[in-house]
Amino acid sequence: MRIWHQGLVIFEDLPEYAAATKKHLASVVRPDTEIVMHGILKGTYATDYPIDELQYRPLALMHRAQPMAAAYAAERQGYDAFVMSYLSGVMLPEIRALVDIPVANYLEAAAHLATMYGYRFGITRFAPQLGNEIKDFLDSIGLGACFAGTVASGYSYKEIFGGFATPDAVISRFEETVRDFAKNTGCDVIIPGEMPQNVFLTTNGVHRVDDIPVIDGIAATYKLAEMMVDMKRQFGLTRSRHGQKNWRPPPDRVADVMRFYGVDKAWKAIGALE
Repeated sequence: MRIWHQGLVIFEDLPEYAAATKKHLASVVRPDTEIVMHGILKGTYATDYPIDELQYRPLALMHRAQPMAAAYAAERQGYDAFVMSYLSGVMLPEIRALVDIPVANYLEAAAHLATMYGYRFGITRFAPQLGNEIKDFLDSIGLGACFAGTVASGYSYKEIFGGFATPDAVISRFEETVRDFAKNTGCDVIIPGEMPQNVFLTTNGVHRVDDIPVIDGIAATYKLAEMMVDMKRQFGLTRSRHGQKNWRPPPDRVADVMRFYGVDKAWKAIGALE
């Protein structure tokens, strides 16, 4: 099994995080599953981390066209599944309509799993101001009523990247945040928002705060991706194509449209076009 891992960061600029992610992924998937990590093209963002730009919906939509091209490339290159390894459902319906290989999404997988371990889940975030986008997506998949909201994690992404060597202070703040959030909202399960948080916490063995489970969303997403591939191979289970939301455009026409709009340079760099 070969899975395309799609992140929203530039992995070349974050070597320690990339190495920690790769190590965690290897511990999660089966021995015969190969994961190939892909990020956003170098130079995409004006800052060193995507949150600064993804908080603006017009820029977010433009930047998230890259994962759509990546999914197209993944299918074209023979990957068995495509994983959107970031906390957003933006473009998920469009990506699933575009390709026939299984597509797994971090937010969707982690949220569904959270409802099996409690009744009301919350999400810790570097940027809690993006909570409305999350709520809109969870409403669209029927989980909005189980969502307690987002809360500032109490530390920045820079502290996470610097905290792998000295984790205690960051873990302590995370635990305090979870306890306060649970007390104020009644949430009984926590999902770490951004991928660096998830990798940091699971690397340091943080899977629970007192009686509150902490969902390893990366593990949930990859276990789901493997299962979706298994279901396709064993039972022929594939995406619904019934109804206009699910209609798949002709792949050749997709390539023509990208050329028409002049974004074929990016698509070629991603591997979606020759």
